[in-house]
Amino acid sequence: MAKVVVSLTMSLDGFIAGPNDGVDHPLGTRDGGRLFDWYVSGKTASKHGDERFKPKGRNREVVDEMFATAGAALTGRRTYDIAGGWNGTHPVNGMPVVVLTHRAPDDVPKGGSKFTFTDDLHEAVAIARKAAGRKDVGVAGADVAQQCIRAGLVDEIYVHIAPMLLGDGVRLFEHLGSDSIQLQFIKAIATPEATHLRYKVASRIEPRVHSRSPVRRRANPRTGGGGTARGRRGRTA
Repeated sequence: MAKVVVSLTMSLDGFIAGPNDGVDHPLGTRDGGRLFDWYVSGKTASKHGDERFKPKGRNREVVDEMFATAGAALTGRRTYDIAGGWNGTHPVNGMPVVVLTHRAPDDVPKGGSKFTFTDDLHEAVAIARKAAGRKDVGVAGADVAQQCIRAGLVDEIYVHIAPMLLGDGVRLFEHLGSDSIQLQFIKAIATPEATHLRYKVASRIEPRVHSRSPVRRRANPRTGGGGTARGRRGRTA
């Protein structure tokens, strides 16, 4: 079965876009567009023939892996709108895209990708898994990623950390529920343009319940017996 992978680029302080992201600024202001420098830092296009991807060094290895393993995309309506529906063709393999939304668009651009719209998270994941076959489902967009993590639907997290601090914007890891989540390290690739960290989602850890320590009983100087402070105060002579 296809793995569900949250694979997103973020700043060192955890933002996947700067403030005011939208059609005019897809990655927000405050130079949010610099997050994707690792995709375009080289001079030669990747072997996949897309001029938008010009990685250098080991970043090329990460991009090659992305093209080799990507089977379907799962995203939200906001990301879909900001990207303009990718003009009908997702930039990675023209793969199918499942959009989680309560408002399906009236017009969907025609291209190489098949688009499916649903308002049910579990259905969206099931559709994306089926479409991906033996490849991965890539989750894009903070809100959908958070929903998938909260619901326990994510198999792996693959973050690409850009060497910058945005200070504000769209934060990836928040609203994840009341429990912590245990991760298992898979690999790390460090380059000057980004540090790529991949983890397996192991388990959700329920918070420990700390029982209240019993009040220590001290000898009553009058009776020699024990009692709590409240008990001693309530006793009459």
